[in-house]
Amino acid sequence: MRILNIYILFFSILLSSENTSNSFIKNNFNEFMNSSYNKIDDIENQDTKNPLLGVLFSAIIPGAGQMYNGDYKRGAMYMAIELLSYSYRKNYISKSEEYENKYKEFADTHWSFNKWVNDYAIFANTDINGPLYQVHLTMTDSDGNFFYPWADSHHIEFDIYGSLQRTNNTDGSEWFHDEYIDKCGLSMDTFEVCNTNYFAEAIVTKDHHLYEGLGKYDLFFAGWDDSVTEGYVLASGNTENAFSPNKRLYQYELRAKANKKSDYAENALTLIFANHAISMFDAFISNLIKNKDVN
Repeated sequence: MRILNIYILFFSILLSSENTSNSFIKNNFNEFMNSSYNKIDDIENQDTKNPLLGVLFSAIIPGAGQMYNGDYKRGAMYMAIELLSYSYRKNYISKSEEYENKYKEFADTHWSFNKWVNDYAIFANTDINGPLYQVHLTMTDSDGNFFYPWADSHHIEFDIYGSLQRTNNTDGSEWFHDEYIDKCGLSMDTFEVCNTNYFAEAIVTKDHHLYEGLGKYDLFFAGWDDSVTEGYVLASGNTENAFSPNKRLYQYELRAKANKKSDYAENALTLIFANHAISMFDAFISNLIKNKDVN
């Protein structure tokens, strides 16, 4: 019950510190506080405890309900679990953000939109003796047809020359398709680098979907700076994906560590919710048992 007294005292001080001229609200609030204190003192002097108050206190702070019931050791245990869980979660959120910053910086350094556009047609080469043929196979549909960006469901959003565009046509726009054909149509026929700087001015929208896609989808493989020189295929589950040393480092080291740390933080959050629920239930049951013993 001392915990509830502290809460009431805190809010009383907080309200009295507000710079307000409404004395009527202050006076009525103070009367309510005095009345609450008297009622709390009456409850504390009783042998029985209100089980709903115990549940309420534990809902706010795990362990507070146990302390209200007089189980101080159990209350301290729940509070300790709460503090440790919050500390654990904060630590791993910080680590996850650290690795997130690292993989974003790495991608910004080793992947570029302009290279992705210029080198994309290289991987359309169907020569089975070609050095990149295995990579080519990862960029085809179930019928063996090579897919260009505008035909895929995934996309990159970017601003270019003051206009917001995207690389696929799911929004009904054919802008990227038309511009790519106009600037790189010849490279589509010869499977060569498209020597254009038209797309060099593009400002890519660097959101979660972009950074996820760079490591997850073969569609974006051509943009890695070592995709042509070091491209290879790696089996991932039941599928094969195009990788290069830089893409693999990005996906399986930096992003994997960020996701792992984030999972640890989520586990701590689950423990926090469970600690609240168990403390509430425990406070309610132990309260009923004690009241029954008293009666």
